[in-house]
Amino acid sequence: MSSTSMKRRGAFLFATAALVTVGLMGGTAQAVPNSGSLWVGYGKSNAYNSVKCVQKISNDLHYQTGYHTIDVDGSFGPDTYGAIVAIQTWAGLDKDGVVGPRTGDVMIEATKDYYGCYPYLPTLK
Repeated sequence: MSSTSMKRRGAFLFATAALVTVGLMGGTAQAVPNSGSLWVGYGKSNAYNSVKCVQKISNDLHYQTGYHTIDVDGSFGPDTYGAIVAIQTWAGLDKDGVVGPRTGDVMIEATKDYYGCYPYLPTLK
């Protein structure tokens, strides 16, 4: 048997053993809080996708919060800040205008993550 064949066979056996081990351990990924996602608000990084998610969700919830719809442009400004405060008021949270894990949870749960924002907003779940 050539050395290339032996390397391929070894790699195959290693991969097979890894799959069997994962299968024996239950084979399911453990959910971890998304607290590593960037926070949104004045003084925060305000990543484009995170801000855009906040804007989409705030527009989706504007009837509940009483805040007007805002532009979905991925740029953080006074309208986005006001929408965050309106969501926090509606949800009974501290009104700091920052989307941290608690506000992120409310936003994701209220919209059933319709926009796929879980990777972009901090959460406790």
